[in-house]
Amino acid sequence: MKSSIRTFVLAAFAAAAILATAHSATAQVFSSNASGDHQLGGGGTASVMVLALPYAGTYMLGGQQLVINESQQPTEVVCWISTTNGGAASVPYGPISGMTAVAGAVITLPLGGSYTATGPTDLWAVCKNATPGTVVLATNGNITAMYW
Repeated sequence: MKSSIRTFVLAAFAAAAILATAHSATAQVFSSNASGDHQLGGGGTASVMVLALPYAGTYMLGGQQLVINESQQPTEVVCWISTTNGGAASVPYGPISGMTAVAGAVITLPLGGSYTATGPTDLWAVCKNATPGTVVLATNGNITAMYW
């Protein structure tokens, strides 16, 4: 009796392990962090970080970018995720986040969206300072992509 119970338990465990392996989806997370200062003069655009996506497939994107207004006047700052270095357009399903930063303000802009890659590719976090005569620093930030 002991032997048949042990055989049943081992067979049930093996079947469960096989089913779990065959039907489970494993998410992979890729991330890039920025910690340097990228100075953006009024009207200037800069790529502040890059994230390498290794596979073809759909990725869910998230992140944030910290920006400091070093000017004595308010300025409008916008950031987005692009498929090209310094690209003027956001990924198809990614918002352009913007905010007015008063003089000396520190703001955090969200990054997000989704992107379907056809193969290995890079995504860039791009920011723009829209007000002539002002200077902002894009400092700490991160961009994360989840693939499954």
